[in-house]
Amino acid sequence: MHSVNNSDNSLTQFIQNSYKIDIKEIEPTIQNINKSIYEDYSTLINELVDIYFKAANKGKEEDIRKQQILDYINTYELNLQEIYNWLLNTQNDSNSTFLLGYFYFYGVGTKINKQKAFELYKKAVELEHIAAQLVLADIYVHGKGLEKNHNNAFYLANKLAEEEHLAGINMLGYCYGCGVGTDINMEKASELYKKAANLGNSIAQYNIALLYEYGKGIEQDLDQAIYWYKKSAEQGYQYSQKKLEILN
Repeated sequence: MHSVNNSDNSLTQFIQNSYKIDIKEIEPTIQNINKSIYEDYSTLINELVDIYFKAANKGKEEDIRKQQILDYINTYELNLQEIYNWLLNTQNDSNSTFLLGYFYFYGVGTKINKQKAFELYKKAVELEHIAAQLVLADIYVHGKGLEKNHNNAFYLANKLAEEEHLAGINMLGYCYGCGVGTDINMEKASELYKKAANLGNSIAQYNIALLYEYGKGIEQDLDQAIYWYKKSAEQGYQYSQKKLEILN
């Protein structure tokens, strides 16, 4: 990044001309350089987490979320190893904790280590990190090679839904629809799916379309099913696109 390179050049110049400058003048400048580097990376980490969570709330599939993060890093010609090292040294920040877990889970800038990722996600959840709550809830539902815990999944999904996060509303609908940590309640599931679908979550749009198609928890209506499959497909959700190919 320019700020890092500019800071390095400035520091070199100060060293070369140190005989002209009193040391008391140098120290504040070096502190400003370090502060600038810290702020730049903090902003970067925050932006990467924001990209992830916005994509999750829209219902973007996991491979698309990952690609958006990598595209951002590549667009600005950022060094993955530097970012990884920065995350290791800023674990007092919940965004850094979450993103380091994400890097371990998908092997971004390091080798895949799902157990480390799991521990970091849990740590971030303890710090009330919203994206970590969503990711951990998904792990608790599906396992993904880690620990399933349906009661914890329901708790986190309900917490996210209460805070009006679209991905959480959809996940809570899934919990009710599949009996994850609670009794099956298709009417409740359909209400939650429809709420998230109306607010633009593509996975919820697919889910409510399924319920309309098969008349589960809601009156069967193929026109409504196709309507919601189209809405979801327009956002790039592959399962909806395949459904439309079959129904048409």
